[in-house]
Amino acid sequence: MVDAAVPRAPRHACFPALPDEAFAPFADFMADDGVSIPITITSFLVRSEGKTILVDTGIGAKGRAYFPNGRLPDALGEIGVGVDDIDIVLATHIHIDHVGWHTTAVGDGFAPTFPKATYVFNRPEWDFFTSPEESAPEDRLYVRDSILPLRETGADIQLVDGEYALTDDLTLLQTPGHTPAHVSVAIASQGEAGVIIGDVCHHPAQVTNTDWCPIFDMNPALSARSREALMQKIEAERMTMLAGHFAAPGFGRVVRMEGQRYWRGLDG
Repeated sequence: MVDAAVPRAPRHACFPALPDEAFAPFADFMADDGVSIPITITSFLVRSEGKTILVDTGIGAKGRAYFPNGRLPDALGEIGVGVDDIDIVLATHIHIDHVGWHTTAVGDGFAPTFPKATYVFNRPEWDFFTSPEESAPEDRLYVRDSILPLRETGADIQLVDGEYALTDDLTLLQTPGHTPAHVSVAIASQGEAGVIIGDVCHHPAQVTNTDWCPIFDMNPALSARSREALMQKIEAERMTMLAGHFAAPGFGRVVRMEGQRYWRGLDG
């Protein structure tokens, strides 16, 4: 479900090293002005083994620069899910547009938006972003208002390592590079498979060009390796790919044409 959207994100701000002509083959995935990139900020709701699981929580409603306030609680309510119904909140990584609704402003502070949920993080990701030196800079305000209050208010936090099985259907895949310990979420149920990719790709062109790294990747070389490995897995296992920043709903396949991989979105 879409928390927020930026219909025209400046392409040069995302991929400053790439010339305009590099994106010409991907015109169908550009904004209506032909040069900008449409960015969707999406959360995914999964039900498994009687648990209601929310993967990523969007931008939140904290008045972030460059982003509109999100509407995730309203979007959940529209499908009959309340904040008390969420059993697990999983962050693919700790970035501003993936943990915004982990907390909500209450009085002079912040409280967990999903009070009955267990908040799950990859341990190295948590350790990196919550360290005093990493949470202090001004551009990490989101860590101080969306992540640290979970610890301060006594929320149920679970730190996991490796390819952790969240349920029999959901497994965390290590896909580092965008952040130090970014994870994707593999889903296997009733003979079908899918993967929530987090920020492994920001734009469909990266499915084809796995060496293209946005400025947001903290370790571009590692990010490119993780992206290539995950695209190989998705293609080989014919997995449905769930991409939170692609045009809604962000469900699609990796297909091969003329020896190259491409993203093909699914209707609906």
